[in-house]
Amino acid sequence: MARRPRGQLRQDILETVIELLIGTGDVDSVSIDSVVERVGCTPPALYYYFPTKTDLLRQACEAEFHKLADHIEADVAELSGGSVVQLVRRGYALLHWAGAHPALYRILFMGTRRTALVTEASLSDDPSLRALSANIESAVADGLIKPQNVQLLTLSLWGTVHGFASLAVSFPMIPMSELEGSMRLAMESIGDRMLTECGRESWRLAERLQAGETASSAQAGRP
Repeated sequence: MARRPRGQLRQDILETVIELLIGTGDVDSVSIDSVVERVGCTPPALYYYFPTKTDLLRQACEAEFHKLADHIEADVAELSGGSVVQLVRRGYALLHWAGAHPALYRILFMGTRRTALVTEASLSDDPSLRALSANIESAVADGLIKPQNVQLLTLSLWGTVHGFASLAVSFPMIPMSELEGSMRLAMESIGDRMLTECGRESWRLAERLQAGETASSAQAGRP
């Protein structure tokens, strides 16, 4: 067997864990034996990187949290129009990702025994949540969001978007366009309280941009 490049075994193990979690949908069904058999390594080699099964599962999920954050940041980076436009896009990016990756969303945000995999420390270090908070702080500094408790506002927006993302996963028969429209109504209620007048103009611009992209995607047959 060809020797793996340095660091490749660890990456292979993490990716295999996620594949098994998606396939089984159950943390308890993923065993060390099943991982090493699929990866093609020995238990001691796995334990070199991950001393316990909990460490293994947690690090695999943390790697996926970072991939999700990178996906959202790549989407946001393509935009112009300011911090509020980017803020609105974050919500739709997560909603669409959840609809496209329901099994992985369940594992990261809805799975059984998830509390064993995501600690208080890892939640506070969630890169997408951190980026959302930074985005809100930028909008406050730009005079688009009224000065207020950024942590509370971050959790309000994060929780609202994840509510609709959970609907996309649990009820895939609901058209994405209806989920978008419902989330837009919910966000408008929050926006009326948090935005300055200039912020409302930016919010309306963001929604027009999003509506145009959604229409273009539908015409092109994209999800």
